Amino acid sequence: MARKALIAEPEMVRTMGYVACHLEPPMTEDNRRSAPSPASVTDWMRNDWDARGGENARYYINTNEHDGFDFALSGCRDAFEVLGLLHKELRHDMRLLEIGCGIGRMLQFFGVLFAEVHGIDIAPSMVTQAREYLKKSANVQVHLGDGRTLTGLPSSHFDLALSFQVFQHIPDKQVITDYVRDTFRVLRPQGLFKFLVKTKPWNGQGPRPDTWNGIEIGRPDIDQWLALDPWRLRSVCDSVDPTKAWVVLQKP
Repeated sequence: MARKALIAEPEMVRTMGYVACHLEPPMTEDNRRSAPSPASVTDWMRNDWDARGGENARYYINTNEHDGFDFALSGCRDAFEVLGLLHKELRHDMRLLEIGCGIGRMLQFFGVLFAEVHGIDIAPSMVTQAREYLKKSANVQVHLGDGRTLTGLPSSHFDLALSFQVFQHIPDKQVITDYVRDTFRVLRPQGLFKFLVKTKPWNGQGPRPDTWNGIEIGRPDIDQWLALDPWRLRSVCDSVDPTKAWVVLQKP
């Protein structure tokens, strides 16, 4: 998964300078949100995001800029944003991991900047399209994940892990906690993890979190992550969107 603009009903909401609006037919987003949630959260997420990827992956990754070069170049802009606050610490020989990579919208630019780049996504349809989209990027690999861990990726391997507009779509805090914990495992000492979380409910979302309107994360959740693993908290700062915040953690 990559950039997914905020969708709210019935109003249009401006976020990060872009307008996201209610889906038009033949999209089935309303049906997905109103369906009973499966017993398995990861099955729920995989099924919904695999369906979105099969229907129109670029639309669900970036609901405003999903055509042609608009889509591709939005990845360059967002790659710059995700790497913000870290520019002085970056090196071209770094190994980078993007969690929730979608079809590789940002991976293509990370591949130009860094020596070794990996992306992981829960949706088979996204991964299949990413491998085709990135076929000219020889130093980029895309992996199909289990939806809550980084199983299959080596320990103490990556210098930098990133996740943008992904955790905001996860409906269960334990899944986010599992991702944070396993990211600690795959990072090298001094490795950095920068990711975006949803901190407040979105206008128009339903009574329960779902695979679009995910769970909110607060400071107690971050403190729990720090208690579970010896992360160093580098920063927590609001994004342009007041319903989200950036978190930067560092492995000792």
